Amino acid sequence: MGETATTVEEREEAREPVLAALAVSAGRFAGSILLGLVAGLVLQAWTVAFLGRLGPEALYVRSVYTPIGYLVLAVTEGLVVASQVSAGIAARNGRSREALKSLPTFFAVGAGLLVLQAVAVLTASGPVLDALGVAPGARHSVLVFIVAFALTSAVGLLPYLGAGVLRGLGHTGPAAWLGVLFTALSIVGTVVLHAVTGLGVLAVPIGGLPATLVVGTAVVVVLRRKQVARPALVGDRAAVRELLGLGAPVAGTFLLLSTVTFGYLRVLREAGPIEVAGFSLGQMAVGLLMVVAMAVGSGTAIAVTLRSGGNRRRINHAGLITVLRLSLPPYLLLGAAAFLLRQPLAQALTTDRAAAAVTAGYFAWVGPTLVLFGGTLALLSYLEQIGRAGVAFLLNVVYFALMLAAALLMPAPVNAEELSKLMAAGNVLGFITLWFSVRHLVLRR
Repeated sequence: MGETATTVEEREEAREPVLAALAVSAGRFAGSILLGLVAGLVLQAWTVAFLGRLGPEALYVRSVYTPIGYLVLAVTEGLVVASQVSAGIAARNGRSREALKSLPTFFAVGAGLLVLQAVAVLTASGPVLDALGVAPGARHSVLVFIVAFALTSAVGLLPYLGAGVLRGLGHTGPAAWLGVLFTALSIVGTVVLHAVTGLGVLAVPIGGLPATLVVGTAVVVVLRRKQVARPALVGDRAAVRELLGLGAPVAGTFLLLSTVTFGYLRVLREAGPIEVAGFSLGQMAVGLLMVVAMAVGSGTAIAVTLRSGGNRRRINHAGLITVLRLSLPPYLLLGAAAFLLRQPLAQALTTDRAAAAVTAGYFAWVGPTLVLFGGTLALLSYLEQIGRAGVAFLLNVVYFALMLAAALLMPAPVNAEELSKLMAAGNVLGFITLWFSVRHLVLRR
């Protein structure tokens, strides 16, 4: 018994230096990634403000585009995660120079899907616009906006994928600053283009093209300085397998989030527009806080992927512990702030007192469980980016299916407070079940 206790104690002592080193590395990566993610949020917020200044018609076009935007986001994020993980594995195996090998295939598949989306919307514009419920007077504007965004997003894949490779190789700092540069140039490009041409909403997708060109060129220069070889412009079957195993589940997760969000709004439809608006504002605010968990999960995954060692199970498990150590403290503070400052926060989000009261109620229930929400999201992001995206997607499917089923089974009419209570309970139960599930999956042979 004494020997067993001593052995366990020795293992714990041996593990602590590994965890400490991993935490330092993961924290450094996460900080850089967070900078890039915040830059992306700034660009989104600025875009909404820009369209708002153009008038309600422009904001309407952007709002109607949101479901289609999830499709573009799913393709983009799936490819970025695949490129990041692929580059990280290449670096760990001493093949950093070949980190771009899969990129031509990734770009061809992603650009092909986005161009196909544009063509499909053009050829079936009537049914698509009917499904989106587009008002007759805005149909042409919405159609042109959807097609333009898909085509410019296809071109924009190049810098996104290049930045993903940089992060996978551990160069998160340059990748983050390139994201900041992209945000600044996109804002300038949009403002100048609209001022010169009066394009209106189209200035948003087209105005970002100069930023894509500049940042894309900068990514190429940085990759060359890091001695990454230029890839052969040929198809790669291994890259297709990487997409199916890494990119497809991530893309599926974004589509799943879109479906579930729509489902929650359907559950609230009988409660009235005030309830829907207040609940949606609360969800939007929490959605902005997701960047911290995403940065922690991604940063830890990069640190783990780049760490050499034969026993990947122990390293991956150390990554799980690191994820919790880095994600729980900030979300504990954010959750406390959301709960204690729920009234002023809600009033800052909307001037409508009734909607603000609903949003404050959302924070009252969800705020105390944000620490577990952050931990859950960070764990899932980590799992996706250590090559277990399929498992993460399956866990998401099970969780959201149960949550949506529970919401649909609630006696109608469901109000925002009742749905907020369900969300809070889901945060608690989701974290507990996810932790034990992920720990078992990572440690098993």
